[in-house]
Formats: sequence, C-alpha cells, structure tokens
Amino acid sequence: MTGADTTPPGKGLAVRVLGAIALGGVTLGIAALGACGWSRTPSTATGTDPAAAAGTEPMIGGQPLFAGWPKQKPEVAIVLTGQTFGFLQPCGCSRPQMGGLERRAVFLNSLKAKGWSLVGFDLGDLYPHKSAIDDQARLKYKFTMDALREMDYVAVGVGKTDFAAGIDKLLGEYAVQKEQAPYLLAGNLMGLANDKPQPREERYPPPPGSKRPMVGLAELANVGGATVGVVGIVGKSLAEELKKEDPSVTFADNGEVLKGAVAALDAQAKKPLVNVLLYQGTSTEAGLLATAWPQFQIVLCQADDPEPPQFPVTANNGKTLIVQVGHKGRYVGVVGVFKKPGGGIDLRYQLVPLTEDFLTPGKEEEARKVNFVLPLLETYSETVRDRKFLIRTPKAPHPSQIQQPKMNLSFVGSDKCQNCHQAQFARWKETPHSHALDALEKIAKRPSLRNFDGECVQCHVVGLHYKTGYEDQKATPHLAHVGCESCHGPGSGHATNKDNAGLQLLQIPWAQNAGDRLPPLDVIKKIGALPSIDRGKVALKPQESLIINRVSAMCAKCHDHDNDPNFDFFVYWPKVAHTFPKDPPQGEKPEK
Repeated sequence: MTGADTTPPGKGLAVRVLGAIALGGVTLGIAALGACGWSRTPSTATGTDPAAAAGTEPMIGGQPLFAGWPKQKPEVAIVLTGQTFGFLQPCGCSRPQMGGLERRAVFLNSLKAKGWSLVGFDLGDLYPHKSAIDDQARLKYKFTMDALREMDYVAVGVGKTDFAAGIDKLLGEYAVQKEQAPYLLAGNLMGLANDKPQPREERYPPPPGSKRPMVGLAELANVGGATVGVVGIVGKSLAEELKKEDPSVTFADNGEVLKGAVAALDAQAKKPLVNVLLYQGTSTEAGLLATAWPQFQIVLCQADDPEPPQFPVTANNGKTLIVQVGHKGRYVGVVGVFKKPGGGIDLRYQLVPLTEDFLTPGKEEEARKVNFVLPLLETYSETVRDRKFLIRTPKAPHPSQIQQPKMNLSFVGSDKCQNCHQAQFARWKETPHSHALDALEKIAKRPSLRNFDGECVQCHVVGLHYKTGYEDQKATPHLAHVGCESCHGPGSGHATNKDNAGLQLLQIPWAQNAGDRLPPLDVIKKIGALPSIDRGKVALKPQESLIINRVSAMCAKCHDHDNDPNFDFFVYWPKVAHTFPKDPPQGEKPEK
C-alpha cells in the first residue's frame, strides 16, 4: 500500500461554499463535492414490527438483536449494505433462504417502528456478477436503486461489477433520469481523454437542471436532527485493475481526494456527528486507510468472504469501525450512534441476517399494500415478461453437440425416452422434477411471473442455454420441466440409434470408463442417514467417490447454496434414483 490511500490529512485547503445545503467545491482540480441537502425524519407511516407480529425476535448467537446497546434511541442508526450483485429476492425454491429487498425493507421498517432515525449507505456492486442478458442486468440495477431510494438510502459506491457494466450505461438507468437519492460516490474517479486526466465533474457532469455531478465525492445527510457525512472512493488495488480493463477511466490520488473531502465536511456550519467512508477496497487496505484517516469513524469495505464477520474490526483505539457485510444482500450491518454524556460518541454495531423473520406478514394482496418492495418486484417481473427476455436467452452448443458436430444432435423431450426406458420414465414422473416448471407458473409469488424469467426458468426446464433447448411454452412445451436431457444431454442421436456405444457414452458424461458407477442405493441411503462427522467411516471405492463428486456437481448447478441451502446429495439422490438392474415388465413399478 502506497501513499495513494494513506496520505495524512493536511490543513489550509480552501473551500468555496456553494450554498446552505452544499458541501462546496474544493480547490483541487479533481473534486467538486456534491450538494446534498437531503434530509429525513423517521417515517410516520411505519408498519408493524415483524418480530412483534410473530411473537418472536431473531436471535444472533443466542442474543436478541441489539443486545447490549444503550436503552435510549440512537441519535441515528446507519444502515450498511453492499455487494448485492443483482440479487433482488430469494428464489423461494427451498427453505430457509436469506436476503432480498423485501426482507430488508421489513427490517428497516421494524427500526422505524422503534422510533429510530435511519440513513442508508451501500458500498456498490449492485450490478450482477454475470448475466445472460445485459438489458435485464441493467433493469435489476435500476429497480435496486429505486428500492434503495424508498428505504432512505443517501449514497451508493461504485464497484467492480458496476464498472464492468459500463458506468455511462448505469448512469443512464438512474442518475440521468432525475436528481434523486441515492447518489453515486466515487470521488477519485476521473475520465481519460487523449491520454490526459479529465476531472470527474467534467467527465460525469450534472444532468440538465442539476448542480450535482452524476458521480460525486461526498454527501451530507440530515437525519432526525443528526448530520452524517459520507464519502466514497475506489481503493488503489481495484483502481489499478480497472485502469487496465477500461482505458477511458483513471483515478486521482486518494490522499489528495480525502483531504478535500475532510476539509469540506469540516467547513460546514453544522459539522457531521459521524463520517462514513464507502471504500471499494480490501479489508487490508481499509485498515491502513482507517489508521491514516481517523476523521472517518465508520469504513465500509469489500467483504473478504460471502459470509461476513459478526463483529467489525476496530482501529484508532476503538474509535473507528471497519465493516464488512458479505455478499448478495443476505446481511445488513447497523451502526448505532450514541452521544456520550461527557462529549464524543459511542458506536454500537449489529450484523443482521435477513432470515424469514423479516418476511412481510399477511396474504399477498395485503402484503403488497404494506411493503412497497413487493409491487416494485412485481413490476420488475412484468417488465421482464413484456420485454421478452426469456426468448432472448443466448444459446450455446451443448458439449455433446460440440463433440459430434455432424450429427446435429437436438433435445427431443422426456416423452421420447419412455419408449425404451419405461421404468426410469415412470420413476421420473413421480418426482418433483417432472413438474418443475409448475413451481414458477402456479406457485411462485413475491414476485410472480417467474416462468418468464430465464434466470429462474433455467433450472426448471431442459436446455435453456443450449441450442435446440427450451425457448418458451409456445415453441417448446415438450422441454418444460427438469427432464431426462437436463442431465443426459440432447438425446436425438441415442433415440434413433440406441445401440451406438459412442452415443451412449455422450448420454453419461460422468461415467466414461468401465466400472464408473455410483455406490448401491442402500449404501447412499445409509450415508445420508448418518451425521456428517460419521459419513467418512463408510467405505467407498475410489471410483464410487469420483462418480459421487461428478454427479453431485451436476446437481449443484441448480441446487447451489443460494437456491437450495439444504442440498445433500446422499439425502436427495434416493428421491430421484432411477438406475435399475433391468426394466420391469410394462405396467410394473420399479423397486425404489
């Protein structure tokens, strides 16, 4: 770490105050701080506390939320989130699942029900890690920003995924439309034109009718009588990475940028009670920065791991909190700011897992009336349907189609398989796989219409991302649900030439050698019935362990930690097992 992030603060920097609600423009040519003037008081339209409605309160480590906090209300409660990566709502395919904008809104409403004054800041990385359709990813970004605005967020940082999407494109989705919170902050961001740095306020100028650059450095939030300052910058390591990936951007020296931000905040008639830094950098970098810049009492940085630590790291003799909140919006961090009787402030922290305790109570119609996120999500689903994103899903060749390009292999549907594999087909018909799409068409709520969303549909049909795979219910109804070819691949070749050994091998990519078999079903059931610590005591052949890993990895493409946190191959496989010594006579059911 060099001086780019840790240059110590200096004095004597001139600040030109633009107005009563402005932070001002500093003499550095790289920074013109945004004018906030944004203020909120606790909402009077608070709903019921979900914990009170349920008669229980979520417990963390055996303790209720905010255990050990002072009994009085905090001067302000600062809500910290980040790195949601486009995660709007749990898929709902299994329980329990965590996170989502609905639960976040319910949780924040529960704090308002206590009479707390809230303000929200997000680190950034709102844009998905990856998306099959860029238009849908940008739609997610817009709806997330809309939701954050209604949740009293003031500022959002800019992260790696946001840069990868193209900052100009994301600005067009939200910041250009209207001057409104939350505002984007990346104070050290600059343009690069003709190999010369371009000041941020020129590269990202205010939209028509506004005085605030579309990408700012700092904001002030007046919340329930307390003033909170927030600054956003990109850390050195990420900045270096981004400069290599996007030749149109560069970054100013963070030390100089922070000098300007701190001086501008200190120059306000009403100085902030607390300053927050949205730092798009690693926790190691954040620790060095926090020590060099004690003017920031709270530093929110990138998470080291998707699962965040329960407690923040402290710096400056406990006066600075360095916070991580994990990935995909599964957790929210809350910092309570309390005034000490003799002067100064006391900071308390609570990491909150967004569990099912924070589901909106009531039936669907009632829930949508009390939680603004639900109709917002429904509008998102309607937009996905109306813009026909499903049929725009890119199609790539399946591995089998790549291995045998001259055969024009295609998906034919599970009904074609039953002609020869009657026992397996009968077994499949008894499993949830055989009606998987029904879960999206008939069951899914909050939002509905997920059968038009490829990000959901991909795990409920055959071959959505492959050539000749599922398109929609009108064009390819025979490929609805999770069928034989979801795992075995396109079956047209095998269906027309069942004795071809090469084609047979294409249908079982996990078993390419003699003896490649799963253990007997009774052994798998035995392992599944044991505690995890004892499962290694069951002897398996090396090949059996290998095939277990291969098959389980195929299952986990959909039964991953987000969509099915309880997935256990040894418990799940017996429910769908369909390998039999030989097919029973027609009409008989195979042994399970």
